[in-house]
Amino acid sequence: MVKKRCGVILACVFLMAVSSHASAERFLGEFCWQVFNQENEPYWKYKFGIYEKEGGYFALFGTVDYENTLSAAHGNAVLADGSIKLTIVSSDREEGIEFWTDTFAAKLEPSTLSGTWNAIELVKRDNENEVFGVHQQGSINLITCP
Repeated sequence: MVKKRCGVILACVFLMAVSSHASAERFLGEFCWQVFNQENEPYWKYKFGIYEKEGGYFALFGTVDYENTLSAAHGNAVLADGSIKLTIVSSDREEGIEFWTDTFAAKLEPSTLSGTWNAIELVKRDNENEVFGVHQQGSINLITCP
């Protein structure tokens, strides 16, 4: 009986800690960005729901739209050295074509939420054994979400 009560008390303490921690975030809304290559041609778009976490950190959950194909994407951001440093990870399996994964890093101006980016993409095409990597860079601009 004492063990059950201790278990219940520990469970209650844990749930209170989790619920108070969960309330330490605030939904800021949906934000969208258009990504451009070095020649200033549009590449893909990001759409994220952004949550401000305790301590000045931001969590991003959403999608990347590349050539009208939506894929899952997520990331985080932090205000550092007078700019916003943003990291995004996305990947997808395009049936019959390839598997790809992308790690994207951007430096944004806090006043415009626009800036520059670099990314490393790894691609493994179907029916091929090799994985190849590509480095890309360009600019990223905040846009109105559709």
